[in-house]
Parts: sequence; C-alpha cells; structure tokens
Amino acid sequence: MVEVVPVNTTYEPFSHEPEYIEANRAFILQQPLAHVDRFLDLACGTGTISELLIGQSPEAHLNGVDYDPVQVQLSADRFRKLGYEVRIGFDLTDDYAGGKPVLVFGEGDAGKLPFADASFDCVTICNAIHLIEDKPALLASIARLLKPGGVFGFNTAFYSGSMPEGTDRLYMDWLRRATVHISEKSAALVAAGQPPIKRQRGTTRKAFTNPWFTADEWSRMLADVGLETTERNVRVVELSERAFTTVGAYGGMAEVLLSGFPVEVASEALQVAAVPAMRAAGASTVPRNYLEIWTRRV
Repeated sequence: MVEVVPVNTTYEPFSHEPEYIEANRAFILQQPLAHVDRFLDLACGTGTISELLIGQSPEAHLNGVDYDPVQVQLSADRFRKLGYEVRIGFDLTDDYAGGKPVLVFGEGDAGKLPFADASFDCVTICNAIHLIEDKPALLASIARLLKPGGVFGFNTAFYSGSMPEGTDRLYMDWLRRATVHISEKSAALVAAGQPPIKRQRGTTRKAFTNPWFTADEWSRMLADVGLETTERNVRVVELSERAFTTVGAYGGMAEVLLSGFPVEVASEALQVAAVPAMRAAGASTVPRNYLEIWTRRV
C-alpha cells in the first residue's frame, strides 16, 4: 500500500507561522498608516496582511483582492470571526456595522481591477508581486488607483539577492530530496499495479520564468509610473523547521519549485523533504532575504 502523507496545500498554515506574521508586521509598521481611510490589499491570501493594515487604522475601510476564490473565502471567514461584516465583490463602501467598517473581498486579477481612479490611500501586495507576469502594467494600475500622496508597499522573497550566501546548497538538496520522494512514490504505485506519477512540462509558475529584479531595478520601474521610493529595506527572515515545512507544503510554492507534477504530490514531497534537508545541512533555521519597498504617489 502506498503511504499517503497528510498535507494542507493552502497558504493558511504558513500564514499563521510566527516568523511570517512578525516579518509582515515589521514591514507594515515601517509606514505610518493611522491616517488611511481606505486600503487595497492585493493578493490578500488568508487576510493576515489585511488584519495588520486594519490594526494600524481601525476605522478604515478595506478591499482585499485575490485571484484564488479559496483565499478570498478564507479572508472573509477570518474577518467574520473577528466580528466584521464582510461582503464579496468590488464595492467601495463607507458603511459601518456594529461599530466596525464593512470590509469587501473579491476574486480578480490584481492588474485589471474595476475601481475608479484615485480610490485608495494605501495599496499593498505582500509576498506575491513576483507571481505577476506583467509588472509594469501592475504598477501602472496601482498608481492609477492611488490618491495623490497615497502610498504603495510590497515585499518579496523572490528578487535578485533573496538567497543569503551559502544557502543555495540547502535549497538544492531540498529539491533533490523532494524529487527522490516523488520517484520512490511513483515506483511504489507501479509496483502496486497503479499508474506512475507523470510530470507535465511547460507549466512553470511565473515566479521562476519572470526575471528576478534588483532593488534598484524595482525603484526605476516604480518611478516610471510616478511612484517615488521612500523606504527600501532588506529583512532577513529565519524560518524554523515547522515554517520551512509549511511553506513547502503550500501549493503555490510547489507549482513553482516542482512544476509539472500534480500539486498534491509536489506539496507532499516538499513537506517531507524540508526537515531532512535542514538537518543534513546542520541548520536549525533557513534564512531568506525579503526585499521591502514603500513608495508615494507623486
């Protein structure tokens, strides 16, 4: 019988890891946001960033957008449990319910949004901008949506300089071990009279097929659309064994690192291989550099 390893392929487990929350909290706290009346949180995921934003300006309204309907529902559920009225779609509302602003979450493309020009005081896209294929178009859309003087911020662990020196061997061994796990599982399936695990080429996610820009290149692209860089920082995030395991299990990560394999299979392999790769390298944590940039609409 082929062993089935329980795996949660959503972003939710990693979004609850202390390292993830604190890194994003520190990023949000870099920018004074108490004056903000309306936030737009792009690639809102499970709502972790949205909650941090609302924490800085509790009376503000917020729209969250994600391409994945599962993430939209997770965000909506998160805030309903916190006592907010949540609507689904793209309305810009000024309503309050129970003394709290009504929040709106919608499924959509971050670069093609139906909001009017100058709708938001603050736009963010955290841990996801590397997945957007047409970055100049995305940045132009964000600039259009910002009010004059409004702020835009993003962070990413996929840029030129994101891998601290000496960690490349650990990452390569992680992928090697994950690939071996898939091969062994496929062989066990065949031995049990079942079809092997097949890899379909040409399905690499955009985080790897897109260029990984330097911090200077990002600032130039931002300037081209009228977004002036005001804060730029590199934050080293140390991932524990548990955090490294949960981020490996995330389906979006699996699609990038082991493209072409069924997502559930790839996620399981990366989850299983994470701790052995760390221990083989003698590492108690895995460091990753996160680029953080805040800009202002000129």
